[in-house]
Amino acid sequence: MQYADADFAALSLQGVDFMLHADHTYDHHPLFERLKVVGARGTGAELRVMGIDPDATEKRAKAAGTKIIQAAMDFPHGWRDIMLEDPDGYIWAVGVAIP
Repeated sequence: MQYADADFAALSLQGVDFMLHADHTYDHHPLFERLKVVGARGTGAELRVMGIDPDATEKRAKAAGTKIIQAAMDFPHGWRDIMLEDPDGYIWAVGVAIP
């Protein structure tokens, strides 16, 4: 964690930087009403982060009890990916190019 307060967090995971904002920071944002919808907020959103070992990610995900949508596998397009679902329903795909 690089920084965190009640409104915002900045973190780095294997060299990739992320910024997260609390819901209340969107009070005056045009999309604020969407935050009130009950259910998996991230349904339909897929975040891809390349350059992270999918096999090591799978081991950590299993140990943490994270929902694995698709185990690490090779694809014909030349990538090895794993797909995970976070508690809000967002799908995270991480992987590497197959050498």
